[in-house]
Amino acid sequence: MTAVVFHLIDDPDPEAYWYYAAELCAQAAASEQMLYVVFQDHDQLEYFDEYLWGYRSDAFVPHTADPEDSAHAPVFLGVDAVAGGFDAVLNLSDRLIERVADRVQVDEVVDADPARRARARDRWRSYQAQGVTLQHRPVALVPRAED
Repeated sequence: MTAVVFHLIDDPDPEAYWYYAAELCAQAAASEQMLYVVFQDHDQLEYFDEYLWGYRSDAFVPHTADPEDSAHAPVFLGVDAVAGGFDAVLNLSDRLIERVADRVQVDEVVDADPARRARARDRWRSYQAQGVTLQHRPVALVPRAED
């Protein structure tokens, strides 16, 4: 059964959202789990691509946005919420992940912006209607590694 986990970031630091998402990517890479990260648009994708290269000096997250390199990196970056072939999806967009029942887990990372929270509630209801297991994970503060 599919699990959809909503990570609600309340940390006031604007970087907390990106750092938390990067840590989820690092965990997936460390466990050699293929992860598809969905972005709102190409600008957001490019920002996160650069962010992953240096968000921690003691960590490297192998990732790519090039479909031809996807066999060499466990974390794939894209903008297509419909893309298949991935059991695990990290949604950093405001769009609903299509064919959610075909996934093992979907992580929805949501910052404290009221409009984004409202769109996340809409996705919650949609996923609920599809009969998937839903979890709510509040994150008051995002712990950072000491560099």
